Amino acid sequence: MSQNPLIVVTGATGAQGGSVAYSLLSTGCYRVRALTRNPNSDKAKALASKGAEVVKFDITVKEDIKNALNGADIVWLVTNFFDQSLRNVDFGEEERVSKIFADIVKEEGINWLIYSSLPDSTAESGGKYPGVIQFAGKNHVEQYIRTLGIPNSTFVYLGFYCQNFGTNVPLIPKENGEIEIAIYALEENDKLPMIDVDDDTGPIIAKIIEEGPAKWNGKKIPVASEDVSLKHIIDVLTKVTGKTHKLRTLNDEDIAKVNPAKNNEQVKQMFKWIKEFGVFGKDEELKDISISKKLHPNIKNFEQYALKTYGNV
Repeated sequence: MSQNPLIVVTGATGAQGGSVAYSLLSTGCYRVRALTRNPNSDKAKALASKGAEVVKFDITVKEDIKNALNGADIVWLVTNFFDQSLRNVDFGEEERVSKIFADIVKEEGINWLIYSSLPDSTAESGGKYPGVIQFAGKNHVEQYIRTLGIPNSTFVYLGFYCQNFGTNVPLIPKENGEIEIAIYALEENDKLPMIDVDDDTGPIIAKIIEEGPAKWNGKKIPVASEDVSLKHIIDVLTKVTGKTHKLRTLNDEDIAKVNPAKNNEQVKQMFKWIKEFGVFGKDEELKDISISKKLHPNIKNFEQYALKTYGNV
């Protein structure tokens, strides 16, 4: 009897990778090799308890990549530009190690690489926003993957995480009881394609894999439930929590005080890019986000996410 396909999941204790790993495990149709720096973490142990093969992994180490990919049929690759182990080397380190990873996917004869990509913000903006390396670098990797001759490759583009509100986008309680949403550059009429990364990434990837590479080879797939304005997000948070939410659009001086960890060109130019071009940029293949609903009919809109997250507040 042949074994179930082996799927390697990078970033398995992170947001995207964790969602993918759990969704694949829940189908019972695949063997899942979950890659993580720390196999002894609670998240890694939880994956192991669900049947994942948890493997210690550092993407900067070639031998780790080779060992991780040995015998795999399908690979999910996601990387994090803001991972300090990459950023501390060089801003181009994420792109460099991702290309090496892709080379080894090719060398190992793996049938299908599914890669979490983003738009080439430098090229699409005509050089106006060269600092959004976390976008452009990923797209450079996508372009490189397309040249390698891997039998099948698919490129997934996630929208703006619902989870960003309250983390990367501070929700600041004020003395009058109101909540201030502090975000750089964006105003009420600016729109964001929203995705509950924890719950809804995995089911979409699992469905793509179920439908097979013949359908999805070479394709770009936008992952978002809806494209909504910041005013809509404000109104939803006000409705769900019962506390008035108001937007504060941060300028350079504000962000240095309110959110100093995000006071860098990679973040500031990213929000300017989003304001002018949207998260998914100008690529026509990424315009129709209804594909996410078709792949995952139960995908949550922002209000459903907010009810789940803040409903008992």
